[in-house]
Amino acid sequence: MSFNEIVSHCVKEGLTEALGSIIVDALFDQMYEHYDITLENLPNRLDTFFSVLEGAFGQKVSQVLGRVIARRLYAYLSLEFVESPTKGLPEYVEEIRKKLAKS
Repeated sequence: MSFNEIVSHCVKEGLTEALGSIIVDALFDQMYEHYDITLENLPNRLDTFFSVLEGAFGQKVSQVLGRVIARRLYAYLSLEFVESPTKGLPEYVEEIRKKLAKS
């Protein structure tokens, strides 16, 4: 699995864990319809994806969802997760990209 596939997989799993599959399916339908975001292109559009989450759920809830997804991603890649109140999902993913590039 490529890194982008892993990110997409962890986003879907994390959101499903937090919100349930019916809500996640509806959310992705809306993201595709209004923003042309699919699971396949989501890793390259994380800023937009995160903005949509903020619009749908508010900043506080979207931060929590971002951390749920980030924890899942770090665990999937066997990396240590260090929570930061100033990071959103795009920053966590960028941090992982840098860590993997160094290995």
